[in-house]
This record gives sequence, structure tokens and C-alpha cells, in this order.
Amino acid sequence: MARWCAKFGEAEAIAMQSAQANTPLHPALLLACGNSLRRDDGVGLKIAEAAEHLFPASRLRIVAATQFTPEMAAELAETELAIFVDASADDEPGSIRVLPVTAHDDNPETHRLDPPALLAMAQSLCGHAPARAFVLTIGAGSFGYGEEISGPLRQAVPRALRLVTNLVAAFAPQA
Repeated sequence: MARWCAKFGEAEAIAMQSAQANTPLHPALLLACGNSLRRDDGVGLKIAEAAEHLFPASRLRIVAATQFTPEMAAELAETELAIFVDASADDEPGSIRVLPVTAHDDNPETHRLDPPALLAMAQSLCGHAPARAFVLTIGAGSFGYGEEISGPLRQAVPRALRLVTNLVAAFAPQA
């Protein structure tokens, strides 16, 4: 574990020490991914941006990226509640799903991690994973080039934010 911490830097090493001491640095973590240049695929980033205006950093740490990456395992090791946010091409545009997620490490592929593999990586490499984790997906249908999300997704963003608020209120320890 120390070797992994050395690879990723001093900040992550501090996070690992905190995780080992079972004292989370953040009550809740929102990990959002998406591509803001591929229309509806950017909905996770829109939700992350809106959540930044709703929550103080001491209540919800927000990380937004184009995809989930191994470095996020250190972030997960610092919290007791994780909320993964992403678009879903499998669901009706604008529909929202929230599902609990647990760790699994069935051949984790580090170039594209899903939430269960990332949780497993946090546990195995950092010694701690959140006590609770959820995947919040928003059905998306338009993945062409452009920066605007479609109408159904614009309407879904406030509903998704309410769900994030409810999850944080119900499951995040008080700071």
C-alpha cells in the first residue's frame, strides 16, 4: 500500500493514512463522469456543477471527470458515502435510476473502471471503502457533438439533485 501511495503522491498518502485510521475526511463524495462535448453524455458533469452550488465542500466533496479512473480510489478511501453519477444509454432519456452498489474486482480494467471495480480498488489498495455507495444514472439519448443536453435531461437535473440531497441527508455522517 505504501508503494501505491508513493506512486500517486503525498496528498493520496495522507488520504491513505486517514483511511487506515478510519476517520473519513469527507462525509460524502460525488464522483461524476461524462463528456461535455457529446451532448447528453455531459449530464453527470452538469449535476456535479449544480451540486457545487448546493453543498458546502465540508458536506460533499465533488469530483468530475470524463471517466472513472484508478486515482479516484484514494478519494473513495476518504469517505463513508459515495455517489457515482453518469449518463445511461440503456434507459429512456430523462429517466433516473438510483441503485446501491458494492465492491467487486472481477478483472478490473484500469483504462475504464466501473463503480464496483473502483470500490474494490479503494478497499484493496487503500484499506477502506465507503460504507454505502450508490449509482445514480440518467437516461440519455443524444450523444452527438454539442455542449447542450437535451430537454428531457435538462428537466431531470433538478430531480437528480433532489435525490443526491436525500442520499447525503440520509447516509452521510454529520461533519
